[in-house]
Amino acid sequence: MGMTAQFDEGLFSGGPSIAWAKALRIIRPPAERRVARPLLASVFIGWIPLAALAILEVLLGNTAARSFFSDVAVNARFLLAVPLLVLAEADGIPLLSRLSHHFLSSGLVGPEDVERYKSAVASTRRLLEAKTATVVTFLLAYVIVTVLILNLTQENTPAWYWAGPGVLELSPPGLWHAFVSVPLLLWLCFGWFWRLLLWWRFLAKMARLNLRLIPSHPDHAGGLKFVSTAIRAHRLLALALGVTVAGTEVNAMLRDGVPHLGYKYAAVVVAAVMVILAAGPLSMFIAKLRNFKLHGMFRYGPLATAVAAEFEKKWLDSRARIDASALEASDFSAMTDLYQVVGNVYDVDDVPFHWKDLIPLVIAAGFPFIPAALMTVPLKDILDAVKALVL
Repeated sequence: MGMTAQFDEGLFSGGPSIAWAKALRIIRPPAERRVARPLLASVFIGWIPLAALAILEVLLGNTAARSFFSDVAVNARFLLAVPLLVLAEADGIPLLSRLSHHFLSSGLVGPEDVERYKSAVASTRRLLEAKTATVVTFLLAYVIVTVLILNLTQENTPAWYWAGPGVLELSPPGLWHAFVSVPLLLWLCFGWFWRLLLWWRFLAKMARLNLRLIPSHPDHAGGLKFVSTAIRAHRLLALALGVTVAGTEVNAMLRDGVPHLGYKYAAVVVAAVMVILAAGPLSMFIAKLRNFKLHGMFRYGPLATAVAAEFEKKWLDSRARIDASALEASDFSAMTDLYQVVGNVYDVDDVPFHWKDLIPLVIAAGFPFIPAALMTVPLKDILDAVKALVL
């Protein structure tokens, strides 16, 4: 009962970002699973004060503050990326928690390994909710902010960031961006980084258990293919990272006034990073699946050979009498079924996922770069392409 209750709460429902949200009473029990409150809070904390302060600056005569509303990068980060990171928690945390519980509920973990499984769960929960992680991410966020501020120049930052020509003479929206909005983004990223690191660790511990895998399982992974659904938990993360990077690329194009192809390399890097984060943990099972496949081949191969030999002896012997009754024999369907089972053993994959599982992830990572791509293509060419499709 205690184990079920733990998973009802969500094994991976923790980390620095959620700890800060609880401390600020953005999420409170029993409504911790409701996403509307933290979603609205992320916008009200990260973007609305920036917009309000920029408007106030314009009203007070600082016309440079108008550039805030044409700053694609900052608006993309705090109107899209930050809410996407919050949505990713609501979408991904229950999935990762359910997958971790499935190792036990599906019978993959045998009675001899239940205690080791419970130990992995307990240590994962303890590390995820550790106060040290919350404090370290708080300090790290402001160390990063401090380093960034010390290296700021008015040439490499938008005009709305500054109140005057002096060094570190930040405007009110610039101060809020530096000391509130950016740390909010970093806390959410740190929360996901810590959660995914512990997901890797949890799967590594599962890979060391004597899992009760089935060589002939139709998923071609001994019954482990269910972990491939964890890739879905990374889709909104990929979209958020893509939005953040693509916004910067679009800003650079608008600033330079000419299109460039740097966005292509940026899109490839974002997609590659997300593939590593999503599929990397599943590689923990490579050694187990390879050994498992070899063991299955040595067990099922002789069975298939022996049965095939008996089949040929019965039906391919030249002295055998073949007539219409052969069409009613069950031997042929039995052989077909056996070969299908043995074929599953020989088709066991090295990893518990298929490359097609990565396609939605790559699409999510690349989708935000479409505006940058359109900026490099003349409008006339786009209209001609559309006309060719229509006509």
